[in-house]
Amino acid sequence: MKAPAPPRPNWFSRFVDVHAGEGASVAWATALFFLLLCANSILKPVREALGIDRGADDLVWVWSGTLALSLVVQPFFAALLARTSRRRFVPIVYAAGIAFLLAFRTAFQFAPEGWRTYVGYGFYIWFSVFNVFALSVFWGFAADLFRLGQAKRLFALVSVGGTAGAVAGSALARSLAEPIGTVNLMFVGSGVLVAAIACVSALTRLHPQDAPRDLAASAGNTAERAPSPWRGLTFIAKSPYLRGICAFTLFHTLFSSILYFQQAHLVTAALPDRNARTEYFATVDLVGNSLTLFLQVFVTGMLIRRLGVGFALVTQPLVAALACLGLGLMIWRGADMVSGGGWGFAWPPELVSVAAARVLLSASNYATAKPARESLYTVVPRDAKYASKSFVDTFVYRGGDLIGGWTFALFHRLLGLPLAAIALGAAPIALIWLAVGLMLGRQQKSLADERELAGPS
Repeated sequence: MKAPAPPRPNWFSRFVDVHAGEGASVAWATALFFLLLCANSILKPVREALGIDRGADDLVWVWSGTLALSLVVQPFFAALLARTSRRRFVPIVYAAGIAFLLAFRTAFQFAPEGWRTYVGYGFYIWFSVFNVFALSVFWGFAADLFRLGQAKRLFALVSVGGTAGAVAGSALARSLAEPIGTVNLMFVGSGVLVAAIACVSALTRLHPQDAPRDLAASAGNTAERAPSPWRGLTFIAKSPYLRGICAFTLFHTLFSSILYFQQAHLVTAALPDRNARTEYFATVDLVGNSLTLFLQVFVTGMLIRRLGVGFALVTQPLVAALACLGLGLMIWRGADMVSGGGWGFAWPPELVSVAAARVLLSASNYATAKPARESLYTVVPRDAKYASKSFVDTFVYRGGDLIGGWTFALFHRLLGLPLAAIALGAAPIALIWLAVGLMLGRQQKSLADERELAGPS
């Protein structure tokens, strides 16, 4: 008797290990993440342009407002999520996002001229908070739909799909900013979120019941335990290794903030038109997202496997040092306009320089530094891992943003230090960041060797 033919692999299996019956689910999940990051990349340049409508000096207050709103909303968000099924909660969150976008667009239409700047600040704060929650509920929804084994095989594809969506959204924002205007991009973002809700509906039909939640169980039941970030502080206080992770993360946020505020001031001075600013921010995002996509697909895994976590950790401090040095010299030197050729822009060289610095820092973060930072926790005991990571992600990361913003304001606004001096002064500080990365790489290898010698507990 002839043996039955093996099941024909679906076309997804050419690129990723997709089993029979999973193709539709992973396709809809990837499409959903594509659309979410597409909407994010359409609206992000709008946020950036509106945030500097009256100049860059107010941004530090807007950032403070963002942190304050996050702290106020987070407990209510967590409580509501705990009492509501994700398959019902996710479309509610995205529908609320659409409602707020339409409300902000209406406010721009009918608010008095003098109030529109503050409407823009409100949009900046709201979108910064909404974006975090929108992505958070997506990953929670995905964890409910897919089992642990599926997640390990399929989430890499979903992540790449999201990065592709970010590229598409940046391209859309760049091409539409001038023809339809900055604030009308809110309509485009709303339309993309409507499509995202349709994907949620399709996934809900495919999975009428939640998958067993072994993803959370495998992570020490973190979903149920919801470790307090303050408990993580006790672990960090006792561990030089965890303090090193805090220091590395803090340096990352400080340098990102400094470059962000440098960019805001340079864009304000060079591009007085709001639509031109939106096009600039979208162009920077487009290049950065495209580079990130390339590195994620072709470089990240191979680089970490061959050269190790330590090397991956030092790439970002090196990029930051060179970026700050180049930016400082370019601002100090000054020059004529630089043509963008086929890209259709003409920017001063310092604007090109800060754009390149932001692109390289962002791409190095997602391609090497962030995966390496996450891998540092693999040698930390389970309880300490989740509690300390919660503290780092909540207080160190967000607090570092705010410290960076106010530090820049102190040196530039209060002490009158020029932008070139701030950039050049930051460059040698990146060497301390690099030393922390080298130390963490050595400690991670040492702790991994100890665990391997000890064997399973």
